[in-house]
Amino acid sequence: MDTALSHHTRSAVTPDDTARLAARIEQRLRAADRLLLPLDEELQLLSELQEFDLGRFLLHNEGLNGYWTSYVFGHQPGDPVATELERWMLTRSLLPGIRERFGRFKAAIAPSVTDGAVLASVPCGLMDDLLQQDYRDTTGVRLIGVDIDPESVDLARENAAERGLAELCEFHVGDAWRLDLDAEADLLTSNGLNMYESDPERLVELYRNFARALRPGGRLLVSFIPAPPAPPWAEAGWPGGWAKYGIQDADLLRDMAIFGDILQAKYLNFTGEQEIRSQLSRAGLVVTDISRNARGALPIAIAVRSN
Repeated sequence: MDTALSHHTRSAVTPDDTARLAARIEQRLRAADRLLLPLDEELQLLSELQEFDLGRFLLHNEGLNGYWTSYVFGHQPGDPVATELERWMLTRSLLPGIRERFGRFKAAIAPSVTDGAVLASVPCGLMDDLLQQDYRDTTGVRLIGVDIDPESVDLARENAAERGLAELCEFHVGDAWRLDLDAEADLLTSNGLNMYESDPERLVELYRNFARALRPGGRLLVSFIPAPPAPPWAEAGWPGGWAKYGIQDADLLRDMAIFGDILQAKYLNFTGEQEIRSQLSRAGLVVTDISRNARGALPIAIAVRSN
């Protein structure tokens, strides 16, 4: 992994907590009218998720925090894993796709790493997007990280210190809708936040706040998630539209069983390209490019403040 952080998370739960939660999930699965996989296979996955730290965190939180997002982003072939299910999740589920998108974020940030640049990450998590850039030949760079989660901010500070970049950084625990930045940033990056907000007007206000943080001509990089294809049980010959995500049929079914049936992960907002273009335009931002992976999935909108 491309991180020196050794602890898994400070938000620890006891084995008894996990056992009680797993018992409730098992009861729910047994009562379900329809599951993606046979009941015995889903119960086996539930049991295996309890055997490693990432799996236990997902069971309790139904998603990733700053630490675990960094863990997924930083995984490399050959890195040690605790179990075969963890290896599968890190290499064959849909998680590798968000790791690839993170790589495109870093590549899009790199041209903004110049003398005197002010770069911001909101929410920053461990701020790997900015801290993994090369600042050796630059002077006067300022890096700003904002996250509503105090633990993520603490870990971002440690990450910066371990990379020898602490003097370039300032961190704030705060709400992305209430940034205290006024035309300061040359670039602001936001990866994943908008998927948790379902109100289009709230999203426009978020983007207005991002625009206010940017100097005129400053760039925003923001991920968005178009509505996914129909689920496998709703269409013949699936995966159909899922092919562009580069995942095998059996792996997609297993991924959906874990994140849907077992974890019941909640993603509140799916946004199409025309919708996000409209929202960003209303916020005073002009989309200059939409970056996608080689198969045309996992987009990133690149926009500039118009005035």
